[in-house]
Amino acid sequence: MKRPRQLLLWAGLVGFFIFATVICFKAGETKLLVAFAAGFFAAIILYLIYPLSSDPKDLSSAPLPTPLPAVEPSERDIFIPGRNFDEMLQRLGSNESMLNVILNSMGEGVLLLNQANRVVLMNPSAEKILGTSEKEAIGKNYLEVVRHPVLSDLLTQARTEGDSASAEIEFSSKDERTFAVSAAAIRVEQGHLLGQIMVFSDISSLKKLMRMRTDFAANVSHELKTPLTAILGYVETLLEGAIDDKKNRVQFLEKISAQAERLHALIADVLQLSAIESGAYLEAVEPVDLSEVAQQAVELLKAKWEARRIQVLQEIPAGRKALTQKEGIFHVVENLLDNAIKYSPAKSKVFIRSILLPDGRVELSVEDEGPGIPAEAQGRVFERFFRVDAARNREAGGTGLGLSIVKHLVDRMDGEIHLTSEVGKGSLFRIVLPAVKES
Repeated sequence: MKRPRQLLLWAGLVGFFIFATVICFKAGETKLLVAFAAGFFAAIILYLIYPLSSDPKDLSSAPLPTPLPAVEPSERDIFIPGRNFDEMLQRLGSNESMLNVILNSMGEGVLLLNQANRVVLMNPSAEKILGTSEKEAIGKNYLEVVRHPVLSDLLTQARTEGDSASAEIEFSSKDERTFAVSAAAIRVEQGHLLGQIMVFSDISSLKKLMRMRTDFAANVSHELKTPLTAILGYVETLLEGAIDDKKNRVQFLEKISAQAERLHALIADVLQLSAIESGAYLEAVEPVDLSEVAQQAVELLKAKWEARRIQVLQEIPAGRKALTQKEGIFHVVENLLDNAIKYSPAKSKVFIRSILLPDGRVELSVEDEGPGIPAEAQGRVFERFFRVDAARNREAGGTGLGLSIVKHLVDRMDGEIHLTSEVGKGSLFRIVLPAVKES
């Protein structure tokens, strides 16, 4: 269609609507007038949308919009399971290559046996667990590679009684590791046995944690039983008539009070230790003035060190700060100072100091002039309920949890704790804390 014909068409259409509108207006036909007026405006709108230059020839020659560039998959997207499986295979080279990558990256040890119980595959984790290389193990009977009586029964059970079996085994070594071993039969058509696979999962940490919880529960029960037994004994004695004994009843009540205080301290320490381990105890780290924290601990324990005529010297410079939790570091200083006061002789001195280390970190130390700790016991002093001298510790009112709480708190604050001690010359506990970063 040419441009003049378009012009005549639009002119005729507009003229028709104008003529019809005028006739309707003169005749008083309101409805028709509205209809023709609407048609007139519709024509104007169509004219604006499709200008005269928009003939088919012009549209065909108009440039097309530029297509968006194809988005290449990112390195991460390639490894989304299922969506780009073909790309994974192409990247790895083949199914065999992918299988090798999976086996090599597994933390569990995998041992594959043929029908004759000879090793045909061993991944790197199995090499570390069993202490041998795949090259040395290939072709050997599994008993030559893994010398453990449980494995034979496990494989027999998986082969004869079902498709899988599992058990726990312990390897006697320096660290005494424990493994959960699963054995499964590999079968093809008609149930024909092709081989067997064994998977070794290291559960040493889990077993250690379970033992620690069991020991902790047993120790807590024992520690609670001792003061409760004493309290019940004294109360029973008083009820049987000793309450009328003016000479001894005060002594009995003092014993009950002392045991009740010990019981209260033990429960408080257990609750504190549980809160620390749960992660709900400490606040966010912040710059903390160590001199203020140390002074608060000294004032809190003033009655104790004055009663023993011990001199506590707080020598931390004012304004010395470390990046830590205020409540956490306060309890660390409190526990270390309390320990030093309990086990130091009368009229001795306890020092609280702080220095800046060459690497920028801050060291906080508590030193006493007590009996010291033997070298063989220094590695265990932070264990729960460990006591160098159990009888003396109970006599001093200790719960056996103070240093364990200190160790847990320091670990939570990303710090370090070190002990230097010599029998007869006192003990020095050093806490290393992160420095405050300059803004």
